[in-house]
Amino acid sequence: MQDFIVTVVFSFLWLVGSSAWAKGLSDVKEATDPKEVLLLMSACKQPSNKCMAVHSPVMSSLNTSVVFGFLNFILWAGNIWFVFKETGWHSSGQRYLSDPMEKHSSTYNQGGYNQDSYGSSGGYGQQASLGPSSDEFGQQSTGPTSFNNQI
Repeated sequence: MQDFIVTVVFSFLWLVGSSAWAKGLSDVKEATDPKEVLLLMSACKQPSNKCMAVHSPVMSSLNTSVVFGFLNFILWAGNIWFVFKETGWHSSGQRYLSDPMEKHSSTYNQGGYNQDSYGSSGGYGQQASLGPSSDEFGQQSTGPTSFNNQI
């Protein structure tokens, strides 16, 4: 359970950290835009000086770091499911799902199977009764029996 909580916290921190870094990078790009910088320089405001940007800044490695930050968040968020499956919360949920099936199967009034009654007729060529007949369930046997949903 502690591992699950720690994983959720780290996943949330990766989301917050990646979002903050993306916003910070956006602000850095805006502040270092060559056109904006030229407008703020007092020397470039004089008509006798001609100012121009030689080249734009390279931000590809910074953009990549933001993408990897969000990919790391996705990795941690996906890991939450696998850690959740290891907790008691996941296993307790499946226990409640199996209870109605156990109650449902007991309403058929089936007796337990034991080795003495199974195949007691002996021999390989003879068929043994593997369960209650369809007459016990209020049905009439009209043809071949399907064993798909019998428990």
